[in-house]
Amino acid sequence: MDEKEVYDICMGIDSFIADLLTESIVRGTSYDMLEAHYGIIPISRRSFYRRRRTALRLIRQREMKYTEEKNGQFAMIFEREG
Repeated sequence: MDEKEVYDICMGIDSFIADLLTESIVRGTSYDMLEAHYGIIPISRRSFYRRRRTALRLIRQREMKYTEEKNGQFAMIFEREG
C-alpha cells in the first residue's frame, strides 16, 4: 500500500492530523519524535495512538481477501506488497 492510500485512510479518521498519522505509519515515527520536529501537536498522545491503531486496522482490512477452498470453507488471505 502506498503513501497516498494511507493518507486517504488517515483523512477519513482525522483530517486535522492526517499528515502526522501518515508519517507515523509509513516511516514509523513516534509521537514524541513528531512533536520534537513539528512542535506542539493538537492531540494527546493517547488519542494519537488510538487513531493510529484505527488506521492500521483499516489498512489490514483492505489487504485481507477471502477465498473459497475446495472443501467449501473460506480462508483469509493477506495480500502484502514488498
